[in-house]
Amino acid sequence: MITNFDLYRWKKAGMTNLGVNKLLKFFHRYDKKISLRQMGQVAQLKSIPNFIEQYKNQDVSKLREEYKIYPSFSLLDEIYPERLKEIYNPPVLLFYQGDIRLLKTPKLAFVGSRQASSQGIKAVQKIVTELNQNFTIVSGLAKGIDTASHLSAIKNKIPTIAVIGTGLDIFYPLENRKIQEYLAKNQLILSEY
Repeated sequence: MITNFDLYRWKKAGMTNLGVNKLLKFFHRYDKKISLRQMGQVAQLKSIPNFIEQYKNQDVSKLREEYKIYPSFSLLDEIYPERLKEIYNPPVLLFYQGDIRLLKTPKLAFVGSRQASSQGIKAVQKIVTELNQNFTIVSGLAKGIDTASHLSAIKNKIPTIAVIGTGLDIFYPLENRKIQEYLAKNQLILSEY
């Protein structure tokens, strides 16, 4: 049986999300053990010898400690968002901080400019205020519209999820550190890194 830690090890050895997804489909279809070389072939890796070397040289106990720093879930888990599974090349593993139950709520995503106009920010505030807690707000944590959507959600006591493009231990942009820390404790932050 494939575990989330197995997926983590494959990724750390250089396998891409696309490669892992191909491998998961193979195992689902054939349910048999294969060698690392065969895994590389199924995943269509560019450098199978490099993958094998990286995999064999892993310090498994150190890697396991690193893996345990933040909780995670994968495509194999029931909590993984169904719509995210439908995109091309979905992330295999997602790490999180906060209330994972927010993934099961109705969601409304906000995207927009990092150099948001005052009119754009006011529009976000108005929309979020009028939602009246019927949706969980989802956005990145970049400057501009992303930040405005999260701040409006917090102000209106509406659940919010930040999907960030860095590791959970990195604050980017740095000016959003306090928002990120708040969301990690009281809402939800997701990252594939």
